[in-house]
Amino acid sequence: MNARLLATFLCLTIASTGCIIVDRDDDDPCCNTPPPARSGDVTLLWTFANAGAGRCADVPEVKKVRITIPGETLHNGGIYACNTAGVDGIVLHDFVPSNYSYTIEALGYSNEVLYQASGSFTVNGDQRLNVNLTPKGGPNSFAYVSWSFEPNTSSPNPNCTQAGVTHVDVSIDGGEWERLACEAGIGSNQVSSPYLAPGPHTIELVGVRVTSMGETPYYYRSGTLNTVAGSPISVSYGLWAVGGLSLRWELIEGSIAKTCAQSGVTQVTIHLYDETRKEYVYGDAGDVQRCDGAPILYRFLRPGNYTVIMDGSGPGGIYYTNRYNSPPSRSVTAFEQPTESGAYTLYLARRN
Repeated sequence: MNARLLATFLCLTIASTGCIIVDRDDDDPCCNTPPPARSGDVTLLWTFANAGAGRCADVPEVKKVRITIPGETLHNGGIYACNTAGVDGIVLHDFVPSNYSYTIEALGYSNEVLYQASGSFTVNGDQRLNVNLTPKGGPNSFAYVSWSFEPNTSSPNPNCTQAGVTHVDVSIDGGEWERLACEAGIGSNQVSSPYLAPGPHTIELVGVRVTSMGETPYYYRSGTLNTVAGSPISVSYGLWAVGGLSLRWELIEGSIAKTCAQSGVTQVTIHLYDETRKEYVYGDAGDVQRCDGAPILYRFLRPGNYTVIMDGSGPGGIYYTNRYNSPPSRSVTAFEQPTESGAYTLYLARRN
């Protein structure tokens, strides 16, 4: 017998009037009302994006911090010390349950705004916010980046030494490459990206072995990241082992070799079909190169065999290709990079 039926039975069997049954069956949606929202204190803790450890002690040019919360009157006009009793932050008391927006500005000794951040929070009990302030007037988002290497014979999770990598080169949105010590971003270590506009970005990472004899790319990864204004994100990328392939071409009309100028070919489109992964490296469009741009060195190919197809084209429908002549398959070996002088030559025949 459930509780509701038992209570009813007892009311019928006792000689009393005014028996009231209070139904608190948790399975009844009518009585599962949410608890009321609670007032609370808001703890704001801040750091500084480009200041080493990001503490107030790292930015002596900051004199004070100004907090603005629309609709709220804050103590001392919202002006606080950067550090209070050893804490880079402040506790704001007694907020009624609601949604709030805020702006935090770090001010210099002439009351100029040096760093800033903004966001929002919801009060339903005490709240704690970690806010990262970025320099005023510039991009206000960034990422903490780390990397790892795919398993090898030394380890299922190689460190830099086991991977043979001394440095990692990083480029964001096709910009300049920055060379970093491999250990700076391995495991739990992270490196900070430059300041970025909030939103999606592309990133490339190359694990490089640098010796007195030169440098060789051992690992590679391309990916994306999506940054958020005023709040750093953490991203990690697994780099895969790579090797290289060097290619050149010759244009043939009948039995006669032609230069690019003689043939009228202005560009060559290279299609690399990854036979292991059953896909074209550069999609359907291929990799377009100037006709006179050979040799072409591909340095970030995953190990395996690649079918190589080339199409040469020019004004007036000029067309040379090797696709109808049993396109060759070329092998790529991890950690091995060919030289330009060792480029493999493909012969493109005129088809019109």
